[in-house]
Amino acid sequence: MFHTSKRVRFSYPRKVPVPESMKQYLWDNEGVAALEKIILRVLLYGKFEDIKKIYSMYSRETGDIACKSPEIKRGVRFWINRWNNG
Repeated sequence: MFHTSKRVRFSYPRKVPVPESMKQYLWDNEGVAALEKIILRVLLYGKFEDIKKIYSMYSRETGDIACKSPEIKRGVRFWINRWNNG
């Protein structure tokens, strides 16, 4: 059986500079990347401090991406929900 994966469009495609401390998560970009790509990579691979920093920079966008992306770990979602409601 042939399986094709459907490409999902970014909700936040605008390109922004990659913060220096987060460049390690964006190994395939030079200095700018789509905002959603930066946030998603940090949520997937980042340390707690990096997740907290990206949330402080882009709280609404980070919350949206965490809610819609099933691959985000439960602990990450917990902290984002707590920061949103705190």
